Amino acid sequence: MTEEIYELDGILYQDIKDLIFDKQSLENILFGPYKLIFVENEELVEFITKLTQYGYENMALDYVESIHDKILLDFSNFKTHESKIK
Repeated sequence: MTEEIYELDGILYQDIKDLIFDKQSLENILFGPYKLIFVENEELVEFITKLTQYGYENMALDYVESIHDKILLDFSNFKTHESKIK
């Protein structure tokens, strides 16, 4: 499987996840020339959590909808980001 991963045209999420520490760094990844490759389900859940944390709820939903038939995800530890409305 490792050989198959490295033949894909993209960047492994595990290689860049520590570079996503605020909204700007997330946007650099989202709108850069990268296709993200997730090896573990936990990586995808972590990425979706970061999307919601920085205000990209619709994009997070798009990710979930696009993969819902392809893999089995465990969202038991998933937490949503609640915005404070004044």
